Amino acid sequence: MFSGYIALGLVIIGLILCRLKKKKRERVEAPSPCKVASVDDIVDTKPSFTSTDFKTDVSKSDYSIYSTESAFVPSSLVVLTSPIISDLKFEDLLSAPAELLGRGKHGTLYRVIFENGMVLAVKRIKGWMISTDEFKHRMQRLDQAKHLNVLPALAFYCSIHEKLLVYEYQPNGSLFTLLHGKQPRRKFEWASRLKIAAKIAEALAYMHRELYVDGIPHGNLKSTNILLKNNMEPCISEYGLMVMDSQDPSSSLNGLNSMQQQTKGTSTNDFKADIYGFGVILLELLTGKLVQNDGIDLTSWVHSVVREEWTVEVFDKSIILDGASEERMLNLLQVAIKCVNQAPESRPSISQVVSMINTIKEEDDKSLVYEP
Repeated sequence: MFSGYIALGLVIIGLILCRLKKKKRERVEAPSPCKVASVDDIVDTKPSFTSTDFKTDVSKSDYSIYSTESAFVPSSLVVLTSPIISDLKFEDLLSAPAELLGRGKHGTLYRVIFENGMVLAVKRIKGWMISTDEFKHRMQRLDQAKHLNVLPALAFYCSIHEKLLVYEYQPNGSLFTLLHGKQPRRKFEWASRLKIAAKIAEALAYMHRELYVDGIPHGNLKSTNILLKNNMEPCISEYGLMVMDSQDPSSSLNGLNSMQQQTKGTSTNDFKADIYGFGVILLELLTGKLVQNDGIDLTSWVHSVVREEWTVEVFDKSIILDGASEERMLNLLQVAIKCVNQAPESRPSISQVVSMINTIKEEDDKSLVYEP
């Protein structure tokens, strides 16, 4: 009887082993589907050194901008007035190795590396319900309104479902990274911060003057969209793209219907939303703090500190230790507070902002000249 039980047990174990071996062989021999990876398949993205809020290490990627889920249709890449990529073809752009830098609500950013060593940044936008003709007109107007401190698009592609924008890659990252990056922060003294504030304000004033009639504000001005060139000059990126993520609580384009509202026209308040965004950037420069940190909003925190008359507590300790003038820091703080006024009509115009900041900068420059 015991011999029978043992024999039966051996038979059962043998059947189980045969079954497991068969499943393993099926998994090994099963053909893997041949497809180019979609960016939507990539879940883990590291923070970026460009105009998004993400970063990635420099490494070659097996991904390309094209994916089986994309809605690209045979079309040509429209190259704007740029000698850098005059010979670039749409097919070259799709087939080149692309490194995923980051993904936002409605767009994805890539670093694309070509065989000749050229490196470009490509913004891929989905879900922007704007006609092809309207999009082309917008891109041509943006190309005409050139400023040294505004990053121009070099080329673009447009279909009903997707848009691509090609930019020159900026390896020095963004103002956000410089202020809040996890890596050891390089010295960012008061004079440099004031200079960057002045440059951004002047560039924004120029773009507002040139594009006011066309109704094209920046629409999403924040420190991640301020890139730094090789000489650390600030450069406003993504000007005039989808007006959808404004930090301004009173913006008419803030919220779920932003994209639909944009296609219906732009109001004066939407240019004032740029003023609000710039005011937040000033607060970041002055405080060194994140816009949102553990549920605390930067503008609300600054207002509460100023209200309690602990104003000096607002400023980044590194610029205080650097010997920055408390008077001029307070003057710039007053400019920032005016810009983030809850009522759009009470905010200063960008030309007034430029004038106030330049006055502060001139005083600062004079103090450096006469300093013993």
